[in-house]
Amino acid sequence: MLPLRYARTWLVAGLVLLAFGLVSALSPVPAVVGAVFNDKLLHATGFLVFMLWFGGVIEARFAPFLVVGLSSYGLLIELLQSLTPARQAEVLDLVADVAGVLLGWVLSAAGFSRWCVKLESWFARLKP
Repeated sequence: MLPLRYARTWLVAGLVLLAFGLVSALSPVPAVVGAVFNDKLLHATGFLVFMLWFGGVIEARFAPFLVVGLSSYGLLIELLQSLTPARQAEVLDLVADVAGVLLGWVLSAAGFSRWCVKLESWFARLKP
């Protein structure tokens, strides 16, 4: 992890995000959600957020492991969805997940991974 003041808090919050993603991926979804939002765009955006989140907490040298881990998490979700009666696994969902992870990796390398450092710096300036 990066030498952050609240590193464990950021990490736990990221794990909560992953848990929320898993629960939402396995819960039944009303037809309205599919009609309003593009499913693949939701997948890509969700995994983009996961990658940016953890990219801000974990050192850049571990980014390839993060890419593999989050892509595997997407695969796990698809496998678990194949076991539920209300959801089904789709290869294109996994492709969207990996695309979001890769875009997040590129954005992290471009400097977006500094969000956590900047936020903590801002917190430090607010304290008297």
